[in-house]
Amino acid sequence: MSTERVTIRHVAHSAGVSVATVSRVFAQSSSVSEELTARVLDAARRLGYTPHAVAQSLASGRTRVVGVLVPNLANPYFYALIKNMLHEADRDGYRLIVADSDESLAAEPALGMSLLGRSDGLIMLSPRCGSEVLKELGGQGKPIMVVNRQIDELGLSSVLLDNFTPMRQLAMHTVELGHRHLVYLQGPVRSWQEKERWRAMRSLRVPGVTVTPIRAGGTMENGRDSADRVLATGCTAVLAHNDLTAIGLIAGLNEHGVSVPGDISVTGFDDIPFARFTSPALTTVHSPQEDIGRATWRMTAGLLHGDRPGARTMLTTQPVIRASTAPPK
Repeated sequence: MSTERVTIRHVAHSAGVSVATVSRVFAQSSSVSEELTARVLDAARRLGYTPHAVAQSLASGRTRVVGVLVPNLANPYFYALIKNMLHEADRDGYRLIVADSDESLAAEPALGMSLLGRSDGLIMLSPRCGSEVLKELGGQGKPIMVVNRQIDELGLSSVLLDNFTPMRQLAMHTVELGHRHLVYLQGPVRSWQEKERWRAMRSLRVPGVTVTPIRAGGTMENGRDSADRVLATGCTAVLAHNDLTAIGLIAGLNEHGVSVPGDISVTGFDDIPFARFTSPALTTVHSPQEDIGRATWRMTAGLLHGDRPGARTMLTTQPVIRASTAPPK
């Protein structure tokens, strides 16, 4: 039995076309008719031919790879988004390569350029960099997709979650329970989501209700380390920027012998998988990570196939009330 490797020349001979035509078919060129495409693909199936990925990329000028830049891969929120996008991309025959900027403004531009140099496009999850950097990345001639950052003036496509409305609803939930002195644990300074959530807290105009901001960050360590400052305010309810900060704060309060929600109510944002399994289960805002991931890839795929940039998808959500909030004593 022959062990000769099937090559593109064998496929061309079997299909009765030139080697160049076979190359164009596997590069998904629109210049080849449907009839010739069908003949080539049929011949390839019969012969068991699989195109070499690197050669195919060189021929088409496409890698079928998309870069993803994330500010903190350790955050389960971003991990969930990436996992959902991976499944969607795989169904379309694409792979994702991921880089973590570790919340570094200085790292984002170089990482973005590096990913663009090795891929067909770039997805930026909650970018922290300035508009000038996004403009430079968008000027590289490849699709750029932005998640959780409103940047209408640059004409980049984006997927956003309405952070303002549910954050305000969450704050009103604590007010309706009877809390009058609230603390808001602020997240990363350059986060668009942080700005929207803090804007919602500032919008509260309820007589007798005060909101004290405390700069924390976005990690469990940040939340735990803020416990002393929270207790110094004398507040009865804390609304944290995200679930990780809230979970860390609960741990820090427990170390001080402070009960949640017996002494202080605590809320988060994002509804990461850990949120429902904390003790007590965390009141938070559900972020539809599957929907965000699906919408992000769908719009990215459209850009890769020639859709005009600048479209925006806004998703909505609402609070999830659990056991970490209760009326004040």
